[in-house]
Amino acid sequence: MELIFSKILEVGNGLNPDIIQFPDTSAEVFFLEEGRLKGQPILKLDGVFSVPELEPIVDISPDHNISDFKLRVLSGFGVIGSYKTEDAHKLLIYEYMKDISDYLENGSISSSIQSPIDSMSLTLQNPMNKVTGQNVIIGEKELLTDLSKNNSLISPGSKIAFEFMIGDSEEFSLGNFLVDRTNFTLLGETISVTGRNLIGKVLKEQTLDENYVIPYGNLKTNLENLLVNANLSKDQFIIENTSIANRFDFKPNTTVFDAISEMLKSAIDWKIQEKVDGLIVIGSPSYSGFEDNSIYNFERGKDIFSRKVVKDDLDAYRKVCVHDSDFNLMIFKEVESYSGWNLNANKTLYVEVATGTREADAILYAEILARKVDSVGKIESFNGPFRPHIICQDGANIVDDTDSYDLGIITGITHSFGKNGFSTKFIVDSGGSYGTDKFTNYINKMAEKKIAGVIGYE
Repeated sequence: MELIFSKILEVGNGLNPDIIQFPDTSAEVFFLEEGRLKGQPILKLDGVFSVPELEPIVDISPDHNISDFKLRVLSGFGVIGSYKTEDAHKLLIYEYMKDISDYLENGSISSSIQSPIDSMSLTLQNPMNKVTGQNVIIGEKELLTDLSKNNSLISPGSKIAFEFMIGDSEEFSLGNFLVDRTNFTLLGETISVTGRNLIGKVLKEQTLDENYVIPYGNLKTNLENLLVNANLSKDQFIIENTSIANRFDFKPNTTVFDAISEMLKSAIDWKIQEKVDGLIVIGSPSYSGFEDNSIYNFERGKDIFSRKVVKDDLDAYRKVCVHDSDFNLMIFKEVESYSGWNLNANKTLYVEVATGTREADAILYAEILARKVDSVGKIESFNGPFRPHIICQDGANIVDDTDSYDLGIITGITHSFGKNGFSTKFIVDSGGSYGTDKFTNYINKMAEKKIAGVIGYE
């Protein structure tokens, strides 16, 4: 029998080569070189095997003088392997993601329009394993030094993926999180776990270090380099194309997240967001990479358990004014359609923009502000049945027997789940509309057009 391969790709020189493809369709080539185990990652294949994208070769060797390296895939479990050193035979075990839902006591996932950093908290049962004498989830011995004695499932840095399903329905993702902290009592029955999404854990914790000067260049290219330097692979993020070019000079202790936030000020409406599948997206609100927003109707008395309303005219105005620092540029617009409370006629919102802003742009900003202001002043908090599909910037309507009322946009969400039931709390801000940012965020972005970290940009 003759095998004729449709594609042969040379990845390097070494002994005992082997390859593993993971459930997300990414892969890695393994081989021995000078007694060391080397790996070369391959980005997600997604069924396209003819043009694999190879990442740099990395040294992943746990020992010196390795020989007779072998790997095998065990369906539904993971990968096992073995190799020899000068004085020992060693076993390798790589487990695929493990289902720990049976140990769930309760948990919550929170997100807010104010920040792309989502958080989670869990309380898990932590029973004893009668064979090993250790707790199942995490115990006193975290290091896997003896397979017969210990195998902790959760430690700081572990990844937890939340999937929700009802009966035989398809799984619905609620996001991926990395563990920040575990809190447990030795031989206790439960463990508390907290964590953040990829943006919060990876971008907010790492600093720029020697990469603190961002050379003049395309904004997209500079952002890509920043993310790669933060050890993210190119299939973990997507960035919108742009012609904006800039240069930044930060301090070495600036976090990657803070640097990105500063860089995005050179494009007034750009944002960074993490989708529920863990993909980081950067671009304008209309960029196709972001999650699609929806409008949801909630029937009064049926779709909500409780509803709390706060009305405040602090941010309600009759007029808006967009101006520069010397008021040489000054554009007024009346809030003609405001149907709120009895406000003073000259209660005016002043928003400063950068010196040199074109009059046409200032007029556009003033018109947008005037439209946004007209319904500002009401915040509503809802508690209702579990709605895992809701995301921030979705629109919310209240429906009754006679009419439908546009409440605004959803700005904060907390999903709670566990043995005590499933519910979703969310906040609706009247100062925003479907698929757009809230009113106060838009003002802040306009005021931040003076970019402190920029040496020069076009």
